[in-house]
Amino acid sequence: MSETTSEPQPDAQRQRPPERVAVIAIHGVADQKSGDTARAIASLMVNAGSAQVRYSQGDCDSFIMAVPPLKAMAGNRSAKPLPRGSVRKVQPSSQAPDSLGKAFEQSTRSDFQREEWVVGSSAPSAPVVVPGGGAPAPAGTRAPTPRNMIEADAGIAFSDYLLSKWKGADNDTYEATRIRMTRTASGAGTAPQQHRQQQVDVHEMYWADLSRLSGALPRIVTELFTVVFRLSLLGRDAVDRASADAGRRQPDRQPPRRWHWLTNLQRGLDWAFSNLLANLFSQLLLIGLLVVAWGVAEPHTAVLRTVLAVAVPTLAAWWYCYRHAARPSSRLAAAVFAALAAVLLHAVPAHWVVGLGCLALLALLFDYVLRVAAARFPAMRAVGLVFLAVTALALLGHVVAEVLASGGRADLHSWVRGGLRAFEYMLFGIVVWWAAAVVPFLLWFVFGQMAARDGAAAHGSVATGRLGLMVSMASFVALSMAIWALLTTLVEFGAADTSYCPLIFDVGTGCFPKGSTFLHLRYLRSTETFVLAAGLTLALLLYMIVVLVPSVLAEIRNGLGTAQNLGRWLSGGYRRLEAVVTGLAAMSVIVAAVVGVILLLARCGILPKDLVGGEIFEWFGPVSELVLKPLVLSAATAAAALSAFGGVLSRYVPWLRLPLDVVLDVDNHFREFPRHAIPRARIFSRYVALLEHIAAQKYDRIVIVAHSQGTVISAELLRYLQHRAQWQADAGIDDRVTRLWPQLQGRIHLLTAGCPLRQLYAQRFPLLYAWVGRTTAPGSSGPLASDVGVNRWVNLYTTGDYVGRWLWCDPPPAIDTVGGHATLWNPAPAFAPMTGPERDVCVGIGAHTHYFEQGGTYAARWIDALVN
Repeated sequence: MSETTSEPQPDAQRQRPPERVAVIAIHGVADQKSGDTARAIASLMVNAGSAQVRYSQGDCDSFIMAVPPLKAMAGNRSAKPLPRGSVRKVQPSSQAPDSLGKAFEQSTRSDFQREEWVVGSSAPSAPVVVPGGGAPAPAGTRAPTPRNMIEADAGIAFSDYLLSKWKGADNDTYEATRIRMTRTASGAGTAPQQHRQQQVDVHEMYWADLSRLSGALPRIVTELFTVVFRLSLLGRDAVDRASADAGRRQPDRQPPRRWHWLTNLQRGLDWAFSNLLANLFSQLLLIGLLVVAWGVAEPHTAVLRTVLAVAVPTLAAWWYCYRHAARPSSRLAAAVFAALAAVLLHAVPAHWVVGLGCLALLALLFDYVLRVAAARFPAMRAVGLVFLAVTALALLGHVVAEVLASGGRADLHSWVRGGLRAFEYMLFGIVVWWAAAVVPFLLWFVFGQMAARDGAAAHGSVATGRLGLMVSMASFVALSMAIWALLTTLVEFGAADTSYCPLIFDVGTGCFPKGSTFLHLRYLRSTETFVLAAGLTLALLLYMIVVLVPSVLAEIRNGLGTAQNLGRWLSGGYRRLEAVVTGLAAMSVIVAAVVGVILLLARCGILPKDLVGGEIFEWFGPVSELVLKPLVLSAATAAAALSAFGGVLSRYVPWLRLPLDVVLDVDNHFREFPRHAIPRARIFSRYVALLEHIAAQKYDRIVIVAHSQGTVISAELLRYLQHRAQWQADAGIDDRVTRLWPQLQGRIHLLTAGCPLRQLYAQRFPLLYAWVGRTTAPGSSGPLASDVGVNRWVNLYTTGDYVGRWLWCDPPPAIDTVGGHATLWNPAPAFAPMTGPERDVCVGIGAHTHYFEQGGTYAARWIDALVN
């Protein structure tokens, strides 16, 4: 009887359809091509087969799916249908859309720190659902408000905030790569017909095209522009969040005075830097280009006047006819007016036509640059146009005064002298800026030291604020000096034949027969003043180079020493980084004070060499001329090459371009401008669409394999979906997320490699990633698999990975030990099954970019373990 009942079981087992597993491959930083990551994972699994497990590759295809925008949870107010004819009210802003006042408000702090996440809104008075606690609200009540979401989980609230601000298109598509494979597993001595098979489909979640900045300007300009100014904004927002968190712990919900002062100083310095100092330097660049244009055009003034007199009216008439004039009579009138304008322009003195023509052309170009900048930094165009108007008025005022003084006799030399006068005004504005910033910098540092004592999160936020502002300002000064050094020869050439009598600087030396001599002297004295700031920048850069050189060598497969040596060195360097930043911040305050004093004394005719110890300052001049200028130019050229040729370098020498890509992707993950292209919102929408497609295919298991920044995107999205589904279910709200998550829950397994959640994100933005470093059990800290809604979470890392390493270790202040021992630097032994839902796996010596290359047996075996 037993034999009769047991014989059909193998037949039934053979007839059962094979298990279906979906693998989602999501790449990290750099410029991968679409499909590369999925092919790399599939090839790794096929080539890393064993006697017991074998992957056979099948079809490789792609499919196109619709990507509807993922709407924010904050907008879901009620599950009840509205009465017929009624309209759901949304809390309005007191400012008009895109108004100047709104732009200035948003330039001082993020809307994330405002009530209802809207400029000028007031707090709602309606009862709300409190996420994470209390009894579930009855169906039909409101979903969590922004304030409640922030108090429950700031990280999830920030994701919802970015979704709420996104004004993207409603009709997007995504072409996803899919590779079908068959996994065959066999035990020792089993017959072929008893082998267990699984259908494994590798899908790619490609996001690089949504994260990289785009625009008509060259890529190098947009990337460098963003890096220089956005780091300061990231630091400002980190301090803002820490201040708000400190206020929530007070009985009156107001931040302590030290945080109030620190926040206002951080905002003020950031705004003054990005909107005032940056525009002062940009005006110097604009004036330099004008001087070059006028100096070169002066011998050919008459010819250029004729060209402009014909070309400008002709182009204006063509544009009018193209845009407005549909009738022949209108076109004829436009042609007549163009001819009259050409005649009149021939009657105007040649220097006015050429001078105003060059000014108008460069002003239009500058305004275009400001429009690109305003899409990312709201108030920059408005402030930039004010500076442009001041420059134009100062320049034209000098030209008019000189024309009147000479009895109407003038030429383009008058315009060059006007440009030099405007140059003096802007340079004097920079002097005033530095002098005025001395006391705020000093107070900023002091209050930062006081606020940093409020705990680990406060300490990390203050350090992020300092690092962001310091690196942004130092990079901007170095970049400005490099650009001016590149233009020095051209500008001096344009002013070489023009005499100039200075009004503000070097007045005691009298008039200069050549304006180029004045410009050269100004350049030397400016660079010898800013050599201190450049020295601090180079000190921080040198420290990071010393820390990262062993990891870079490991990246190119020339590692020094053992895995333990590499891990110990990198951990020590990161551990001392905040102390180095604090020391450099203190020195920066001193340098800012010294620079401000020197510039003011120089304005009064007292040069550094006239001061006590002036021989030290006198020594800076030759050092600047012989060392600083070539060094800055070399650094600027290297940065330009890394940005311009990033795509090629990312594929062939990824470690060379990787630091810039890391900074850009971290910035893009938090960026909220421009509103139509918020990277996180666009990536989340595509990711959710892919998950919906996979859920509809009824896969038995979903395995997410993520690298670098892809691990952060995956973890953030899964946390957001899980918490949103729960919160909306409690509020009685039914939408695509509440329908999707039950289809995913209990099926997802996660493998991360080079994950920066703990080493970078939780360290620099502790309040948004408190869940990553919190103590989860006695003697252990780190995220839980249940935090991101997965069954199992495996994290692979190398000891020299400068982006991300382990996730689980002893509670703070320990950062690199488990059980009190430095075992995190030791490579994991032979593969062993998981004993819990989370697992860190050290794969030995290495860096950040080789986890999924052929021969990566650790990665292949752990992916297979999750598939099975």
